Amino acid sequence: MIARLRGGHNVVSKQSNQPDRRTLKTQRQLKKVFVKLLHDKPIDKITVAELARESDIGRGTFYIHFKDVYDLYDSVVTDTVNQFARIFDKFYPRDEDNDFTPLATQIVTFVVNHSELLEALTERGEDIQAFKQINALFIYYVLDAEQIDSSNAKYRAAVGFASGGLICAITDWLTTQPQSAVDDLITVISKSIAAMREVAQSLKSED
Repeated sequence: MIARLRGGHNVVSKQSNQPDRRTLKTQRQLKKVFVKLLHDKPIDKITVAELARESDIGRGTFYIHFKDVYDLYDSVVTDTVNQFARIFDKFYPRDEDNDFTPLATQIVTFVVNHSELLEALTERGEDIQAFKQINALFIYYVLDAEQIDSSNAKYRAAVGFASGGLICAITDWLTTQPQSAVDDLITVISKSIAAMREVAQSLKSED
């Protein structure tokens, strides 16, 4: 899947010119600092000067990697969506396999391991847009896996209704983070994806 986000970043894109190790290190540091700052303030209050200072780089170096703070934000969101895409690619059950536990487990593992990042993307109202993109990705993958036209707005809406519980479960867990509820989160996500497939298959039978 290749999607476009604001700022022109590709989702799950393959680029011929891979950045070198130093570039990747600088970008990772900028993203780490950005996520930390996003916990404390809205994106429009984060400045390039602040990011550069906290990352121990010059402002000019920042602009080598990103056009502005919003471009950095888009890159962080793209990275996150790409990670979920890879999980779906590898673990979404095919054919008649209806066991969604491995997929749900991988999703929850990612959420737990990247809770600081995902918390930052949910603490601010404007940043919930990131989860809308993640939800759109889930809808696309289920429809695509079931060989249903993902460009059909009616189909996307039907499967999207079923996926609402999945996104709510993740955001609720990020808010409370009860460690004992991880297994429950896996169960909820597994059932939510199963419901998405069931809806998708019912749409197919109607055609």
